[in-house]
Amino acid sequence: MFKIILKSKLRIIGRNLTQDWATYFILGPVMMGVASLLGRRIFNDFAFGVGRIQAVSISEPLAVRLAFATLALKVFFNFLPMAKRLYPTERSLAIEDLLPISVHVRYKVFYFDQLFRDLPFFVAGMVILLFFGQTQLLVWPLFIWAFFPGIEIGFTLTWVHFWSANRKQLAGVFGAVMILLVVLPVAQFSWWADFFTILFVPLGYYQGFKVWRYRDMGRFEQFLMVHQDRNNKIGAASVLAQLSHIIPKNIRPLVLRDLILTARNFVPQIWRNVLLVGLVVLSVVNRGNIDVAAYCALAVFMMASTVAPLFSLQRPYRAMDNALPISAEQVWCAKLNYARLISFPIPFIFWGIELFLRPRPISEALVLLLTLVLLGIAVSSLVGGSICEGDQRPVLQYIIAAFMSVLATLFIVVFNPAMFLLLFPVLSSLKGSAITRLENEGVS
Repeated sequence: MFKIILKSKLRIIGRNLTQDWATYFILGPVMMGVASLLGRRIFNDFAFGVGRIQAVSISEPLAVRLAFATLALKVFFNFLPMAKRLYPTERSLAIEDLLPISVHVRYKVFYFDQLFRDLPFFVAGMVILLFFGQTQLLVWPLFIWAFFPGIEIGFTLTWVHFWSANRKQLAGVFGAVMILLVVLPVAQFSWWADFFTILFVPLGYYQGFKVWRYRDMGRFEQFLMVHQDRNNKIGAASVLAQLSHIIPKNIRPLVLRDLILTARNFVPQIWRNVLLVGLVVLSVVNRGNIDVAAYCALAVFMMASTVAPLFSLQRPYRAMDNALPISAEQVWCAKLNYARLISFPIPFIFWGIELFLRPRPISEALVLLLTLVLLGIAVSSLVGGSICEGDQRPVLQYIIAAFMSVLATLFIVVFNPAMFLLLFPVLSSLKGSAITRLENEGVS
C-alpha cells in the first residue's frame, strides 16, 4: 500500500517538475549560485557608502546557535499549518483519510510529504552556509532534514494533546528556548538535540499519530472555529478601512480586501515577517560600520515580501474577478500599493531609533529621513511590482526582487537619493510584463 501511494506521489511530483524543469534545474540554481558566489564580492567592491564588509564570515559556534534558533522558529511558525494537515477535520480532509489505510502507512506517507515540503528550507540553509564559507557544516542540513519531520510531527501532536493549539502559549515556550540558545554552551546542544529527537519521534509515531490524532480531532476543530471568530472583529476592519483612504479610489476596495485577509491570518507568513523585521530593528542597536539604510532596506524587503504568498494563495480564487469590471492593471496596482502600505512605517521606525541612539544635527537628520523614506518606497515598490515575475512562485519572486532591491539600495544610498527617479521606468516595465501575464491568466 505504501509503495502504491508513494508511486502516485512521485508521479505528481514528476509531472510538476516536467512542466517547470527549467525553473527548478536551470534558472533557480543559476540565480542562487550567483547570489552565493558574487554576493560578498559585490559588497566588498561597491558598497562603500552602505558600509564596507571586510570579512563576510561567522564563527562556527555562532553558526550553530543561529541554526538551532532557525529550526526552533521553523517549528513555531509551522505549528498551526502542520496541525491543520495532521488532524482529519472537514477543512483538511484528504482522499487518504477516506481509504482503509493502516496508521503506519499513513505516517510514512505524511513523513514523506513533509520531507518534500522541508527540502527548499534546508537547501536554502546550505546556500547560506556556502555564502558564509562554512563548508565543513554542509552535511548537517541534509542530516537534519532526514529526521526533522519526525520531530515536528511528534511535537505538534504532543502539544495539542496536552495543551491546545493556542500559539500565544507556544510563543512563551519558544521565547524561553531562544534565551536558552544564547545562554547554554554550544557543547550541550548535541545532547539536547538527541534528547528531543528520542522523545518526540517515537511519541509522535506510536502514540500521537495512532491515538491522539483522532482523540483530539473535535477539540482541535472547535479551537479553529473560535480562533476564526476572534479574527473577525469589526474594530480591526474599521482601522484597515481608515488606512486604505490614502490609496487611490479605483483600487481601494482591492487593497482593503487584501488588508482584511491579512488581518484574518489568510497569510500566516505575515507574523514570520513581523518577527524578522523586529530582529533587524534590534540589530540596529549594534550595527557596527554598516549604514542604517542597509538595515532599513532589509526590513522593508522582509515586510513587503508578504505580498508574494498573498498573491499565490489568491490564485485559485482569481477567476471570481472576471465577473467584476477589474482590469489587470488594477490588480497589479493593488498589490503594489499593498506592499507599500504594510512597509511604510518601517523607515520612520529606523529613523527614530537611529536618532535616539546616535543624535545628529537637524539638517543631517532630515537628509537621513528623506533617504530612508525614498529607499523604503523604492524597495517595497520593487517587491510589489515584481509580483508577477517567476510565474507566481514566491521563492523565485523573492530572488528577483532581492536583486533589484540591492541595486536600488546601492543607487540611492551610495550614489545619490535622486537616483530614486530610476524607479519609475523600472516599474513601467514591470507593469507591462505583469499586465501581459495577468491577461493570459484571464483576469481581465
